[in-house]
Amino acid sequence: MNRIVTKFTVVLLALTFIVGQLHAQFTTTFAKNVTPGQSNGLYYSLPQTVLRLDFIIEEAQLMKGPLSDYASNYFEMEDVVDYETTEYQLLDVKMTPLASPDPNALFFVSITTVRGGGKMQFDVLPNGIIRSVGLGNDTETEEVLVPTPIQQKPQCCHEENANGEDFVGLLSAGKTNAQLAKEVADKIAEIRKAKFYLISGDVEMASNPETFKTMYKNLDVMEKEYTSLLLGKRVTRQVVKSVYVIPNKEVPTQTVAKFSETEGLTLGTGGSGSMITVQTLSLNTTATINAPSQSAVESMSYENKVFYRVPETAQVRITCGNTILLEDRVLVDQLGAMLMAPITNTKLVFDTETGQIINIRTR
Repeated sequence: MNRIVTKFTVVLLALTFIVGQLHAQFTTTFAKNVTPGQSNGLYYSLPQTVLRLDFIIEEAQLMKGPLSDYASNYFEMEDVVDYETTEYQLLDVKMTPLASPDPNALFFVSITTVRGGGKMQFDVLPNGIIRSVGLGNDTETEEVLVPTPIQQKPQCCHEENANGEDFVGLLSAGKTNAQLAKEVADKIAEIRKAKFYLISGDVEMASNPETFKTMYKNLDVMEKEYTSLLLGKRVTRQVVKSVYVIPNKEVPTQTVAKFSETEGLTLGTGGSGSMITVQTLSLNTTATINAPSQSAVESMSYENKVFYRVPETAQVRITCGNTILLEDRVLVDQLGAMLMAPITNTKLVFDTETGQIINIRTR
């Protein structure tokens, strides 16, 4: 009986040795523990989530009119631009999760042995994020579809109000500012009277809706141009300023910028205005996973294993002062669990946005 057990054990060890020789052997080590030039291999990383916040801001440039000193003589209830300045208004914020290489999840894979025609295949993106890995003798190449990140370019459009030809040049030359102001005020009164007649239906051409719309628009533009000579101009445009935030386990609430109506958006904690904070709260969807600690990941080497992630769902809240600008749930890779997957005669396909294994193919 003992002889039978002994023979079985020897055969089992031999088979294990033979199977081990048929597969490529490799070792995965945390990047900072690798001595340059010590062995052949490659680096790969898991992705981390970066939140891009696009703040949509309206910039209003207030420009003093050339005849503003006489505005009070003709406009009692109108606002007059007394000095040139710029005002800012925060209209909206949009959040886009992006994937970038995580420096805390960067690994080196060293190839130690290749026997029996076994072939190890590592596929990584140009930025180093792992896309797939597998062992086998397949000669066919499989195309791995990778989601193309949507490039959202900031839409910096602008709309200018009362910004056009200087009507001072159309007025009679050689007059004092007081005389010009009187002439401008009279012209404004004429235009407003024409608009009134147009609305009341006294103008025969206004019976056609398209003609009415065109005539009224032209009169309105003329009124704004003349009025700006006395009251000043307000030229507005919308701009988009982007802020990039990396959620952190140790610091769930981060102050990323400040906003004020006089200075606009300033990065960091400098400047004046209300603080813009980003709060990332884990919903503990991966809390039950018994994952190795970060210290264990960094201190040890693992044979024939690669690391992957199970991302965490988090509640993200963006506030400006006491006002909530945006609140939404997103997947945050670095808040989740980092685990190890053994490589046998299989191919693993990763989600390059999260680092999670999305497909296992047995060869």
